[in-house]
Amino acid sequence: MDILFTLDTSFMLASLKMLLLLAGITWFVSLIIEDVSIVDYIWSLLTLLAVSTYAFLSGINNPVSLVMLLMVSIWAVRLTWFLVKRGRNKPEDRRYQVIRKRNSPNFGYKSLYLIFVFQALVAWVLSTIFVPVFTAGADQASSTVWSVWHSIGVAMWLFGFIYESVADHQLHYFNSRVVKESSTLSSGLWRYSRHPNYFGEFCIWWAWFIYAIPTGSAWILLAPLVMTYLLLKFSGVGNMEQGITDRRPDYQAYIDSTNTFFPWKPRRKVIDS
Repeated sequence: MDILFTLDTSFMLASLKMLLLLAGITWFVSLIIEDVSIVDYIWSLLTLLAVSTYAFLSGINNPVSLVMLLMVSIWAVRLTWFLVKRGRNKPEDRRYQVIRKRNSPNFGYKSLYLIFVFQALVAWVLSTIFVPVFTAGADQASSTVWSVWHSIGVAMWLFGFIYESVADHQLHYFNSRVVKESSTLSSGLWRYSRHPNYFGEFCIWWAWFIYAIPTGSAWILLAPLVMTYLLLKFSGVGNMEQGITDRRPDYQAYIDSTNTFFPWKPRRKVIDS
């Protein structure tokens, strides 16, 4: 019962300090360049920083914790690299422009807690899924030995990672084209879901849940549930599609024909982009 509901508070406090430090540094940079969009660049790095802290404090002494660190590192570096590539030489993202307008004047200072500290706290909460993996001790010896749960978790993570990477590449290539037949991408993975990149992210976090099942900790369920809510309701699908039909006249037809989140065959033929 103790293992089920216990998290190592010293690990959690150590990672919180590191996350707030990175968030504070990034906030200071955002004041200089007057663009809070850069918080997106550190989103996955916040998670990697938390996991690296846990790995450092516990030591990498078994293949289970080593593979977890590798999965998070590959995911974080790839996502950050893609976001930087996509956002370079562009103005502040429209989502943050809306927040800036809503919280002016003195938004620059308010953004410290509204955006940067908030992101750090979310990443900190999500990092609870990793703590049991790195703090498994003698009383959890079975969780440090490779099992079928770990193999399933890695396989699902690899699927989600590839799915998200391909979806991101397809959208970036589409948006970089000078001449487009449509303002909405409706081919490739985007033919079967309006948000295949988010679906890939969804798979990644549930894969980490499966990977952490041998720890026997109830805390590993918190992160995938929170991430699912974020992707579907808060910062993901709901936020991205708000007012989108006003900006893209052909998007309503895309909505009518294409599943929102989980991939499935189109309800009717869509026009290839």
